[in-house]
Amino acid sequence: MGLVYTGDLDTYRYGVWKMDEDQQDVDDVSPDFPVPEFKSAHRRTEFISVRRLALAMGVDPSDIDYTVSGKPLLRSLPETHISISHSRRYAAFMVSKQVYTGIDIEEFSERILRVRSRFMSEEEESKLRQLFVGQAYPAEAELIALYLHWCSKEAMYKALDIPSLDFKQDLKVDICGINGGDNSATGDNFLLGNFLKKIQGRFKACYTPKQIRFNIDFFIREDFVLTCCSSE
Repeated sequence: MGLVYTGDLDTYRYGVWKMDEDQQDVDDVSPDFPVPEFKSAHRRTEFISVRRLALAMGVDPSDIDYTVSGKPLLRSLPETHISISHSRRYAAFMVSKQVYTGIDIEEFSERILRVRSRFMSEEEESKLRQLFVGQAYPAEAELIALYLHWCSKEAMYKALDIPSLDFKQDLKVDICGINGGDNSATGDNFLLGNFLKKIQGRFKACYTPKQIRFNIDFFIREDFVLTCCSSE
């Protein structure tokens, strides 16, 4: 178990931690912060991993608390905002001065193809069809495109902290407007052509009921997608 990487982008810092699957590191090393009792060993690993990641990013893990709705916060730094995400093997952490701060990490699985109707709007599906129609593209391109939508909406959901959000109708994602720097991909070349495994970039998203606009920064790795959202 250990730190994968940390980084800084604009108004926030983010980090990813790989969790030990057999719990060995968690059991062998006593944490420097209080750990509650958990019935699930994996839940305990998540708890410790997030706080070790926070510590590596300069955040006091003992300061992490949660609102009634479950949104994480820092007790002693009310003007600093954090977001947390877990997948099966990874933990992710984000810290920012912006109120709307959200992060999500997901490991690849073809299950997302079966649940796409739960979060993809007709407009978003239409844009994907336009990108793919008549083109030769890697088999995983559609899978990754769906994960970019899902992870972005999960990150926005955490940032907004509105329990009744409708992912299909309230959250709009436009991956067709991707902007990237060196070693990144842009526009149609992102999904089509010679697909690159390790790329990153930025696109736009919106909470449509109140027209709150977000920048979505994404990072695609061999086995996961990470998205960080911050309001414009």
